[in-house]
Amino acid sequence: MKNNMVMMVLCRRFIGDLLMEAFKKRGYSKTISIYEFKRAKNAALVYNPAVALIEIPERHGEPALEALAVCEDIKEASPGCKVMLMCPEIDEKSVESCIEAKKDNKIEDFLFYDSSIDYLVSKLKSMQVSKE
Repeated sequence: MKNNMVMMVLCRRFIGDLLMEAFKKRGYSKTISIYEFKRAKNAALVYNPAVALIEIPERHGEPALEALAVCEDIKEASPGCKVMLMCPEIDEKSVESCIEAKKDNKIEDFLFYDSSIDYLVSKLKSMQVSKE
């Protein structure tokens, strides 16, 4: 049975802290932050989240492809989990990867780093509610 847990797989701890506090202020305590991509699949097995947010890191290489691999791992470990990517708006390759992943139904949605915390929390909450 799927619970209403929100799992965040983030590269930047301060973003995790901000989001955890934002959820707490809104009465949602079922959140967990993971700060290593390699731990995401195991965490999904343990927590069985309804929603997962994966941050695409800002760095050279193919960070979106790494994040998409994490999406696949989470969906394999927790079937039915809805996945949203957080994408750096200035990285054209990552944006294109997010658009393609959305078109191919590999993710439910994506948003940009410059989205407000309120928007991000409301988006995750709406994905969480629509799963229940």
